[in-house]
Amino acid sequence: MSYFDHLEELLKDYDWKVNKHNNTTKMRKGEMSLSVGFTCHWNKPGKPFLPSQLMKKDPRIYNECKRLFPDFDFQMVVINKNFKSPPHKDINNTQQSLIVGLGDYDGGDLCIENPDTKEVVEHCVWRSPLYFDGKNCLHWVNDWKNDRYTIILGNSKFRSHRGCDVIPEK
Repeated sequence: MSYFDHLEELLKDYDWKVNKHNNTTKMRKGEMSLSVGFTCHWNKPGKPFLPSQLMKKDPRIYNECKRLFPDFDFQMVVINKNFKSPPHKDINNTQQSLIVGLGDYDGGDLCIENPDTKEVVEHCVWRSPLYFDGKNCLHWVNDWKNDRYTIILGNSKFRSHRGCDVIPEK
């Protein structure tokens, strides 16, 4: 069994439904991007991060990420299924993010532009975790074939406390 097999199975078995409250990703048919980590409650300024509703229902993916990456400090866990990220910066991030790709896809490299030189480097993230500065570097995803899953771990400037632990499973 490979290092990421259990996480990949959790993603394949996940009950992928469009989050009716998330308008920011403009979901397209077959594309999903959801937070299964701690999230900021925008309508409650000053309140601490709380587990997302999706994490409360099923914390297994968050917990598996904590197990796989114990030395990486993160609260946010974003899971993607066939989500084609256009060029963007993660302006609310406070530190590097970690991304890993899973599934049986071909292509789908993460492109990262150096903000000083404007040079673009393509990174294969399939079963190969990559730390990157999504706040300051423009980044996007190349086209791919077949099902592509990604996990992105990070932290937001809205984060109010550190060191979230594993969430008990029901």
